[in-house]
Amino acid sequence: MNKDLLERVMASPRLPSLPTIALEVIDLVQQHDVNIKQIAQTIQMDPALSGKILKTVNSSFYGQSQTISTISHALVVLGLNSVKTLALGFSLITNLKLPESEGFDHFLFWKRSLYTASAAKLLANRVGVVQHEESFLGGLLHDLGVLAMAQALDGEYEEAIASVQQSPERMVVVEAERFDLDHTQVGAALAESWNLPPILRAPIQHHHKPDEAPDEVAPVVRCVALGSAVAEVFISDAPGESLERFYKLAEQWFSLSREAAEPMLAEVHKSTVEMRRLFDLPTGELGNADDILARANEAMLQLSLQNQQQTNELKLRNEQLAKKATTDSLTGAANRGHFNDVIQERFEATRNGEGPWTIVFFDADHFKKFNDTYGHQVGDRVLIALAKTLKEEMPKDALVARYGGEEFAVILPGTGRQEGARIAEQTRRLIHEVEVTSDEGETLRITASIGAATDDGSFFNAAEQVVKAADKGVYAAKKAGRNCVRVFAPRPKRKAS
Repeated sequence: MNKDLLERVMASPRLPSLPTIALEVIDLVQQHDVNIKQIAQTIQMDPALSGKILKTVNSSFYGQSQTISTISHALVVLGLNSVKTLALGFSLITNLKLPESEGFDHFLFWKRSLYTASAAKLLANRVGVVQHEESFLGGLLHDLGVLAMAQALDGEYEEAIASVQQSPERMVVVEAERFDLDHTQVGAALAESWNLPPILRAPIQHHHKPDEAPDEVAPVVRCVALGSAVAEVFISDAPGESLERFYKLAEQWFSLSREAAEPMLAEVHKSTVEMRRLFDLPTGELGNADDILARANEAMLQLSLQNQQQTNELKLRNEQLAKKATTDSLTGAANRGHFNDVIQERFEATRNGEGPWTIVFFDADHFKKFNDTYGHQVGDRVLIALAKTLKEEMPKDALVARYGGEEFAVILPGTGRQEGARIAEQTRRLIHEVEVTSDEGETLRITASIGAATDDGSFFNAAEQVVKAADKGVYAAKKAGRNCVRVFAPRPKRKAS
């Protein structure tokens, strides 16, 4: 944090100051032995402030069935907290209505503040946070630091945030990058200089990071932070994202389901309209709640569909990448690396009681002759045809891999020696029927020398030994004249005498 700049901001003569009445109210409400009569007398010293408070407590916002004609009566009916909040709110707001400037959007600022305050109070009531009046005032003042920086730094600050005023989260980032100081730090310092109680300072300081607030004030801070999320639903350029964020945070912080949270939005708008009239703040038009929420829900639906599409596309890309990483590009069979991973898995599975497995190697006979006589393109056709036959004819759970060059390997899970030998011989016959056409139109036939080995857990000590045994079968098949199958049969272990 740039302490020098903070001192410069705090020393600015352009910062708003608290009126005497507000200072006295703050001092009184923090005294343990204060009585209602003292507070009433202090507020009544300012006729304009008294008039605003009485107008407010008799409004539909508080819904009193009887007319309240004095501050003392208001204190008795509404309680100390409500009247204290109104007194502080009106006193502070009067001095915070700063002159408008070209680079700072005052309408947007006060609209966001009022929505946040109304939502914070409603949320506090709904979730059982007893400091609902403090939540309201905390919401009204949560961006106090923005006003302070706008006043103290003038055009320098307005230029920095010009493109991000629609996004409070981006504002904090830009402030930190540009000034090494953000509005939460400035607001907290200003609130402390005014001697605001901790319950009001905390939302100003922590509303962007509620989890960092002390435990004793965390519920109020979260109400204000969630109230700020509600405000973005009504004023953001991206209402769908804001609505989704509100539902997510409501569930995360207060276990409010979407069904429970959704009706609160219209109530917040209604109370914001009323408080705008009572506080006489420059918010511009607040619009129609039904229209705003309909657009937000439609935008959230579109966002959900886009996210689903992006998720599906990402899943498909990942699957394609995974397939590419494990697949031979020429034949479409598994590659050597994937084969090595699977044989190790099968070897360990057999030791865990999952039964035998068999490896069958297929080595295309006289493959060099295809390449030398007909060219490498014809050689590639031979490999592709051989891989296609293996993939089509092997059991569904088999893995067909290109082991290297003209050699293919097949892993047969759950297959014993006898069944493995049968599958190998049947496949040999099918391979012999495969035809490949040369560039000159000549029909060519394929044969393969085949070796097989089975691991039932009783002979081999490593997966590589099973591979080597199947490979020995291939050499035995070649030695026997090619186009045949040879199965590795381990010699029985000698019994100790």
